Amino acid sequence: MKKTFTLLLVIVMSMTLVLAGCGKANNAENNQNQPPAAAPDNKAADENAKTETPEEVVTLKWGTWMGDEDVQRIKEAFEATHPNIKIEKDPAVTWPWNEKLAAVAAAGELPDVTWTFGVPVAAANGWLEDLTPYLEKDLEFQDGKTFKNLNDTANYSGKQYALPHSLLMFGVFLNLDLFEKENIPVPSANWTVEEMRDAAIALTKYNDRQFGMVNLNGMRQTIPSAFDPNLGWNTWDGEKYNFTSPAFKEAVSYIDELLYSDKVSLDIYKEEEKEQWYGKDKWPWMLGKIGMAYDGSWLISGNIQNANFKWDIRPLPSSKGQRLPLITDYVGISKSSKHKEAAFEFVKWLTYSKEGWMERMKPEWPLGATLPLINDEEVWNAYLGRADMPAGMKDLIAMIPDGLVDPIKYLPGYMDAIGIYDETFKQINERQVKLEDVAADMEKRMNDTYKAAVDQLSKVE
Repeated sequence: MKKTFTLLLVIVMSMTLVLAGCGKANNAENNQNQPPAAAPDNKAADENAKTETPEEVVTLKWGTWMGDEDVQRIKEAFEATHPNIKIEKDPAVTWPWNEKLAAVAAAGELPDVTWTFGVPVAAANGWLEDLTPYLEKDLEFQDGKTFKNLNDTANYSGKQYALPHSLLMFGVFLNLDLFEKENIPVPSANWTVEEMRDAAIALTKYNDRQFGMVNLNGMRQTIPSAFDPNLGWNTWDGEKYNFTSPAFKEAVSYIDELLYSDKVSLDIYKEEEKEQWYGKDKWPWMLGKIGMAYDGSWLISGNIQNANFKWDIRPLPSSKGQRLPLITDYVGISKSSKHKEAAFEFVKWLTYSKEGWMERMKPEWPLGATLPLINDEEVWNAYLGRADMPAGMKDLIAMIPDGLVDPIKYLPGYMDAIGIYDETFKQINERQVKLEDVAADMEKRMNDTYKAAVDQLSKVE
């Protein structure tokens, strides 16, 4: 995951033909090399017609938390080029996700294809098929156009239990009108932590209820990568958590200074204060009162629809390095599926098929919560060419191959580890304890949860 490589955008012009049509073409070509056969009599022809049967139509159950409208859109697009595979959403799998998956698994009724809210949980329970044999035979996957750092997150001991089907990213959204109003230079993509702090201070006008930043508490989990690029989300380095590292202490101090010394963020104020200033259920960012918001790429569509100001996006700033926070969701095939080959075709369409991504890049498809998951210039041009796409997105996209991925859905033991983290930082924020007094204990406990979960995974056959 840590290996850095340059994003290659390769133009590949291809069309996916319906397999049945290909079969007919191949048969016609082969027949040219055969001696002419005697024409059957009418009786024999009638008998042949009676015994010919169409290719079997397979129906796949799909466990997904997508809304019905999105499910229908994907179902129709996939079935249009895969006429022998039908997709049905499985209503039995819903929230709480892992509990419902466990229930249908116990009943022997796992859907053929399923979203997972925690690949390690699904893998450890024996719910997921190893995709490796299918991927090794698939030329489109072997072309190397997927993001290896993302695929690797769901690979345990050489077994690919799932693939990312959606990709989100965190960035710093800028209110360009406020930058202009306060006569502050708009930062470039390779800006620094010092530049972000200076801009946040200059943008903050307490008497006007205008603040330089929002969501700084969330940034604490990812900003350590700016001070040590070897650290990922919550200091994970691919093998262990590193809360005793100097970089983490430096990152926490940086965020605390912005919050409590500079007081540039709305985060430190109570909800009743914010409601009094801006009104009930009003979001200060959309009201144009926030200079910079640390938020996810899902905010793009909201900004397009509701922001009455000019805006753009930047990656996290740098100190000693600069990496992009990413979020992935995963899909896999159930071990109990009776239609694994067909299920793999659907998984491929959802994850790394160019045909699938080009369909979702059509203008009539709404700008969804996912970015494309393949390195293809045509796909990315279609994505970036959408109306009102912020110019800064191209800089973030270039950083995907070295991004740090939110561990919540792929890292063994993280579900328990994040509880330890939240509990500890609640005490720190309430000034009950100091970071230097609890960092080592937090680090050890979180690393222990990882080791225990890995041990459990190693027992899966």
